Amino acid sequence: MADTAAHLVDRVLPPAGYRQWTLSFPRWLRIRLLRDPTLVSELLTAFVRSVFADHRRRARALGIPRAEAGAVTAVQRFGSFVNANLHFHTLIPDGVWQQHPDGAVTFHPLPPPTDAEVEAITARIVRRTARLLARRDADLAGDDEPDALALAQAEAVQTHLALPVPALDAPRAGRRRCAFVDGFSLHADTAVAAADRAALERLARYLLRPAISADRVAVRPDGRVEVRFRRPDPTGRTAWVTDGPTLCRRLATLIPPRRCHTVRYHGVFSSAHRLRDRVVPTPPDDAADAAAAPVTASMLARRLDWAALLERVFGADVTTCPRCGDDLLVIAFLTAPNIVAGILDHLGLPAAVPPVAPARGPPADELELELPFADF
Repeated sequence: MADTAAHLVDRVLPPAGYRQWTLSFPRWLRIRLLRDPTLVSELLTAFVRSVFADHRRRARALGIPRAEAGAVTAVQRFGSFVNANLHFHTLIPDGVWQQHPDGAVTFHPLPPPTDAEVEAITARIVRRTARLLARRDADLAGDDEPDALALAQAEAVQTHLALPVPALDAPRAGRRRCAFVDGFSLHADTAVAAADRAALERLARYLLRPAISADRVAVRPDGRVEVRFRRPDPTGRTAWVTDGPTLCRRLATLIPPRRCHTVRYHGVFSSAHRLRDRVVPTPPDDAADAAAAPVTASMLARRLDWAALLERVFGADVTTCPRCGDDLLVIAFLTAPNIVAGILDHLGLPAAVPPVAPARGPPADELELELPFADF
């Protein structure tokens, strides 16, 4: 999460004002998206193209022809209440790039979209989705028998609303740049100024966050698992209490399919775009890195080392002595258990390794899912 966010800010997203576009789908479509990665890609393409078309239209109104846009999308498969909710978080600059005849590329800022423009984009997405689903359903030979994962995904999408649900197209008070059309929700009111790169990185970390935080999961004295929410759910609950197998079944529905990227690049930020090299930033240390000795594949796999990530996220420089300010060096790497245990005992830290329960398969009856789902 932190490593990818740092990579986006340092090497992908050029200096500009950015806006987060969040697209959510009706519940009946979420179940289908969880099972169909190809449909996810097609709907994401339709969504991004709809926003890009609006950017180019507004650019032409300002006298900017042949405008190019870019975006980075995080495909999230989870909601705030440990439920399955596939939706898109897309970072799009509030502006477009224009290539001049001499080859130079210029960035032109655009004003924020209006409420009417966000609603028009949402309506366009709904129409494109309907046409896309009509074509796919016409070629569909028949429905496959749902397996255990399909039933678990259907369960994870469900949420019980104790409060009255407003009309889907009704405007919500106090929310700007939001649109609700036929169950589709588009929100575009979160923006970051061009000069605030730290806020952009925090927003990128939010987009790339994991489905669940370990700090909010606890085992109760009766052996059940409690998952605390950041805010109360629509029924007023602040936590979900369940058993271990049920929690594991829920988490299994949030795992992306194989070979499906959760971070997608569009427009000028995509690797094949002709303007990418002229748009994305180049870190000042690239020249030194090129002249340095070759690094191993494991070092290339990570963009930042652990110390740099700690400083990037928490602001703590663990390579500098807090007393004298001098650089800290690794002088020993202890692996002998008796020496490590002695040091931990002297520091008052636990030295015993916690026991690990043996792995076991769930009983056959635990795989049977019942509807409706009274526990969530």
